[in-house]
Amino acid sequence: MVEKFNEKGNALAAEYWRLKELKGSETGGNRLEEIEKLLEKGIGGKLREKLDAEAKKLRKEKEDRSTAFVRLEEVKKEILELTADLAPNLDLFEDGFFPYDSEHEPISETFFSALTEIFFGTPHSSIQFKVANFSKDGIEIHSRDENSSLNILGYVVTIIQEAAKKMLREENNIDKSCELLKQNEYAFIALGTLIKEGKRLRLKEIKEISHREDKAYKELMRDTYDRELVNGVEYLVSDKWEYNLVKEYNGEYEVTDFGEWVWRICNVEASEEEGRGGGRRKGISNSNLNICKILKFLKR
Repeated sequence: MVEKFNEKGNALAAEYWRLKELKGSETGGNRLEEIEKLLEKGIGGKLREKLDAEAKKLRKEKEDRSTAFVRLEEVKKEILELTADLAPNLDLFEDGFFPYDSEHEPISETFFSALTEIFFGTPHSSIQFKVANFSKDGIEIHSRDENSSLNILGYVVTIIQEAAKKMLREENNIDKSCELLKQNEYAFIALGTLIKEGKRLRLKEIKEISHREDKAYKELMRDTYDRELVNGVEYLVSDKWEYNLVKEYNGEYEVTDFGEWVWRICNVEASEEEGRGGGRRKGISNSNLNICKILKFLKR
């Protein structure tokens, strides 16, 4: 366990955004040249002291810009390594809420923005789950219908840890789930339908929406599409998964938080493959890729 996770995470996130800004900035070059010319002329007094200090600062920024890309990748790795052993410093649970331990600084929005940008390409100021919200204020538990607050805390921490491990190319349950999805393309279709709708659906509704969204593929597979889609939904709620991607509630199906993260990260991975092939990378808000591209990704 990291004793000062909050402080280390905040420091790394601040460095991450500093390097991002430096990497994209080319300002200060002309100013440094002007100052150095004046200093070469032997100007003295308080002005020299001020210009010396400014020149030192600008030289460091210039040097930082030249190495910002390499250092940025190093900081990303450090953030992920810290997150792979996610251990926020929290205080005792009180009334649906785990606040930060008063002996430690809170985790900043800057950290959440950096981490979510690394995960999904889009920064967010908090990490929201169905069962909890992880923000600069602490971890707020939304649902305790079936589990204790400690179980839910462990669950959301595990999801974030597993995502970081995937980015580090370490063994992780997200990759394992992606591999299981690759074994059943109709499970992937059903999962995408549930995520796009964002609510519980009956099997009949999943079929209707999938038909509407996927006419070309259904027409191509007309003799087997419905049957395989039903099998795909059954596959999603089977005991093959260490962490459920979908749960059934009296004939209605809903994506779990882990299922949504698996979909998003697999979706980003598929989008990046498309981007390397000359296409435009998509953000996480685009929850359904073109089905032909998904199937191509699944069959790699």
